[in-house]
Amino acid sequence: MRKTIPFLRRSIQILSFLFLLYLVIRTAFPLEIKIPVDLYLRLDPFVALISALTHKGLIERMLPAFGVLLLVIILGNFFCGWFCPMGAVIDFFDRILFREKKRAKEFNELPLRRFRYGVFIFSIVAGLMAFQVMYILDPISLLTRTLIIAFYPPAIFVYNHFLPQVQGFLPKSPFIVSSIPLPVFKVNLFIFVFFIAILALGVIRKRFWCRYLCPLGTLFSIFSRLRIFKRSVTEDCTSCQKCVKECPVGAIPEKDPLIYRQQDCISCFKCLECPPGAVSFHFNRPRWKTVDGVNLSRRYVLGSLAFGGLSALMIKTNPLQSESGLKNNRLIRPPGSLLEAEFVAVCTGCGECLKVCPNNALQSTFLEAGLAGLYTPRLVSRIGYCEEFCNFCGRVCPTEAIRPLTIEEKRLIQIGVAHIDKTRCIAWDTDKICLVCNEQCSYHAIIGDDKKRPIVKEEKCTGCGICENKCPVDGESAIIVYSSGVQKKLKPEDSNNKSG
Repeated sequence: MRKTIPFLRRSIQILSFLFLLYLVIRTAFPLEIKIPVDLYLRLDPFVALISALTHKGLIERMLPAFGVLLLVIILGNFFCGWFCPMGAVIDFFDRILFREKKRAKEFNELPLRRFRYGVFIFSIVAGLMAFQVMYILDPISLLTRTLIIAFYPPAIFVYNHFLPQVQGFLPKSPFIVSSIPLPVFKVNLFIFVFFIAILALGVIRKRFWCRYLCPLGTLFSIFSRLRIFKRSVTEDCTSCQKCVKECPVGAIPEKDPLIYRQQDCISCFKCLECPPGAVSFHFNRPRWKTVDGVNLSRRYVLGSLAFGGLSALMIKTNPLQSESGLKNNRLIRPPGSLLEAEFVAVCTGCGECLKVCPNNALQSTFLEAGLAGLYTPRLVSRIGYCEEFCNFCGRVCPTEAIRPLTIEEKRLIQIGVAHIDKTRCIAWDTDKICLVCNEQCSYHAIIGDDKKRPIVKEEKCTGCGICENKCPVDGESAIIVYSSGVQKKLKPEDSNNKSG
């Protein structure tokens, strides 16, 4: 049994990662999968907690995450050791590529152990002030975003490149999918470098990210102090240090392997491989007090609180973010999005909506939405347009930053208004006939004047961007969709609810 547990754990880790990968791949038109594609995000207590703080209320889709916290109180932090796909990736690269360096003197990890709680306190305070930057560090959101934006497009490129050769060998195979449209995302390189940097921290310490930076791991650590499934060691222990060396998170102190930091233990059960069999796990009564805990001084806690609050205030008063600052009139949010301030506070930047968008129209922001809006989605019409009969982005958003709408509701939402640049428009500038935007608009929001030059009827335009996307003018389009400020509902008779 002791030998089968490590194999079982490793197998579950691999299956968990592959299942997340499967959900990411299936996050696509026509979204026929019955399992919620954002399942892992819905089970993420850190996202649930911060979104509840910023949203000022519980989000129904995130309620399962609090069930995970309850299990952590019973079993300890089992999620990081068995089910976290980010932990599985880090374990793999720690073992294969980024091996911990050997040191002549002992590594002092106390400042870093204290730092993880400072980061967590910072995120809570910032969340209370509707500042969501800590979503960037959430492991589930981070890995989902990386898979979608950094790894999925290259995978599709490689698949399409080798598809003709594969079809030559297996011309009639029903398992070979035809060529897939190549998605493009603007911030892919930045996200990729950030992800590799996290993995490379394993050179300093095994599971460095999990031990000292991961906010979800810190939340689990706090609740693990109440765990009732605990490690115990008998007097048969010979202090051989095997459990100390094998523990992936350093929860067993080298000076006394008979004890352990129950708040840091991820229930990997590697210590059960004890040669004399002195280690076992049993249910016991919960105790908040733990051994070798981190002593957070009053000054350190107050400093973290102040830093979190001050940072949130600085972001809110930055010219890119404040009400008095310049506004980005090209910042067009998906239909059904919450008001801008609440949207950037609740959106995790996970990238699910980017992946499910059938036309690759949604892109992650960098600074277009200010510092607080990093990685949040925006419509870039020149890349793609908002499909008229698609409401998938609201269906896959775990925190409901994009509200789920019916097709009928979605078709009446105005996210922007198209404007014609007459100095670039072929019909207006050269008097040549060009009816592309008129022909493409299914809302009948573009009509021709007596000389067949396009005119936009703003009361019918939804800002879907198909006119801008299809405009034949090279470079910047001659018809551009600008944000309408606040999304509003058009009247059914004005929106021409029948597609043309």
